[in-house]
Amino acid sequence: MGEVVSGLAVFAVVIAVGWALVRFGAVPAGSDTVLTGVCFYAATPALMVTTIGGADLATVVSRATLAGLLAETLGIVSAWLVHRFALRRSVAESTIGALAAGYVNAANLGIPVLIVLLGDATAIAPILLLQLLVISPTAFAVLDVSTARGAGSRPAVWTAPLRNPLLLGVVAGLVVNLTGWDARAAAGGLIANSLDALGALAVTLMMLSLGMSLAASSPRVTRRLTIVRVARLRAPGSAADGADGGPAAGGADGGVDGAGGAAGGGPAAGGGADGAGAALDRGERGAALWVSVAWKLAVVPLLALGLGTALGLRGPALLVPVTTAGLPSAQNVFMYATRYGAAKPLARDCVLLTTAGFVPVVLLAAVLLS
Repeated sequence: MGEVVSGLAVFAVVIAVGWALVRFGAVPAGSDTVLTGVCFYAATPALMVTTIGGADLATVVSRATLAGLLAETLGIVSAWLVHRFALRRSVAESTIGALAAGYVNAANLGIPVLIVLLGDATAIAPILLLQLLVISPTAFAVLDVSTARGAGSRPAVWTAPLRNPLLLGVVAGLVVNLTGWDARAAAGGLIANSLDALGALAVTLMMLSLGMSLAASSPRVTRRLTIVRVARLRAPGSAADGADGGPAAGGADGGVDGAGGAAGGGPAAGGGADGAGAALDRGERGAALWVSVAWKLAVVPLLALGLGTALGLRGPALLVPVTTAGLPSAQNVFMYATRYGAAKPLARDCVLLTTAGFVPVVLLAAVLLS
C-alpha cells in the first residue's frame, strides 16, 4: 500500500509541476500540445517497442489481461443499453455515451500509472489493441450508419487505427519479441539505445503534459489563449501565421488529443459553445453524463473485480485489471463525438470528470487488494 501511495504522490507532484509551469507563465499555455505530440509520435511508441519486445508474453496473455478486456467490453455494451433503452438517447448519442463509459485513456495515463504503481506497462498492450482494432472500427460503423454518413465519406477515420503510432509500436514490439531479434547487437547498439532514450521520456512528459493541459483548461488561461489567437488572426500576414502556429496548431492539438492526447486539454478548450448548449438540457444530458461517469469509475472496475475473481485471481493479482478498468475516459471519445456531431458535451465533461476521479478509485483498489 505504501508503494502505491508513494507512486501516486510522484505522479501528482510531476502533474503539479506541469500545471505550475503554465499557471505562472514559465511556458505558454498550449505547450502541452507539443509534449503530447512528442509522446504520441516518438516517446510512447519507442516505450511500447522496448517494453513488449522484452516482455514475457505469457504475462500479457493472462487471466488478469482477460479480466480487463472482458470488463471493458461488457462495460461498453451495458452502458450502451442503458443509454439507449433506459435514457432513450439516440443510437449515436448512446454510442458516444458508451465509449465515454468504457474506452480508457490507455496511452497517456494507462502507461504511466501502471509503471508508477506496478513497475511494468506490458498489461496495457492488449487494451490498446482491443481499442484500436475492435472497439474503434465498430464505433465508426455504428456512428456512420446512425448519422447517415457513409463509410466511404470518411476514409481517414476508418484507416486511423492502422496509422496510429502506438499501434505500430505495439506491433513492432511483438515482432521483436516473437522473432527474438537482438536490437542491442544491431548497428552497434544504436537502435536499442535510441529506443531506450526516447522511451525514458514518455512517462515524465505525459504527466507534465497532463498538468499543463489542466492549467490551460482554466477559464482565465483559456480566455487569454483565445485573445492571443484572435490577435494573430487579425495581424498582417495572418494566413502565414495561421499556418505556422494559429488555427493549424489548434487542428494539430485536436488530432493528437483525439488519438490519445493528454486528458483534459482538448475537450476543455473546445467546449465553449457546447457547454452553453448543455445548459439548455441539464436534465436528460446530466443523467446521461453521470451514467457514463458512474460506469467508468465504478461499474467497469467492479466488473473487472468480479471477472478477475471468477477467473481465480486474488489479492494483488486483481490490481492490474481493476486499475486498467478504472482509468479515465480517453479523449478519442471527444474526437469521435466532434466528428460525428453527437453528445459532444457529454464526451468532453466525462473525460474531465473521470480524469479527476480515477485516483481515488485506484487508491481504494490498492487498499482493498494489496
